[in-house]
Amino acid sequence: MRRVAAALVVASGLAALPAWGCHTARMIAPPPPLRAASVAPFAVEVEFAEALDKTSAEDAAHYSLYPAGNPGAPAAIASATVVDTVYGRAVQLVVPGWLGASPDSADFEVATSGVMATDGVSTGSRRTRFRTGLNYTQPLADLFAVHCNSCHGSKQSSGSYRTDSFAALFGAGTSPTANLIPGDPRCLLAVKTKPRNSMFSQGGLSYLDSDIILNWIVNYSARP
Repeated sequence: MRRVAAALVVASGLAALPAWGCHTARMIAPPPPLRAASVAPFAVEVEFAEALDKTSAEDAAHYSLYPAGNPGAPAAIASATVVDTVYGRAVQLVVPGWLGASPDSADFEVATSGVMATDGVSTGSRRTRFRTGLNYTQPLADLFAVHCNSCHGSKQSSGSYRTDSFAALFGAGTSPTANLIPGDPRCLLAVKTKPRNSMFSQGGLSYLDSDIILNWIVNYSARP
């Protein structure tokens, strides 16, 4: 079982990513130096633009989390773990105080300080804002628009499957079953967008992007 499968909300930056052509394998770094998302009632995932030194990245003292605009009310971070098995950029922060009471659709900020990259250079001080909870309207619609719709949209629908509307995601395409099944981590949309799988590579997804899709499906039942 994954350490956390839960709610994610992308920090700013998805819309800034370029729209790519179809079926071009690529590895990209998130344009913002930092992205964040709440990934469970008790955890937050933070993604850097560069690969991280594991020892430094897993020091919880390098992170702070608080309601947007209120740094004087930080949440207690119990641990930090590098969870990105592909690029080494994403760190999961466990926040036990949120258990059972994680706010939904609330603005939070995460700040990082002194996390070291694998080249020995400090990532400095970074800060980003994110909104808790995962919905199709935010941030999934933008994520699919950036990474998927050029191949699975109105102009081209590879595999007879489209990702450019909430209703279309539930289609079967060439599969005998629906690509999206709320709550099912084994449905095609979840599986194909996992790291190292076909749509992860062709869509230019980052580890955080993949987790957003998975957690929206599994923990938020693919809600609109």
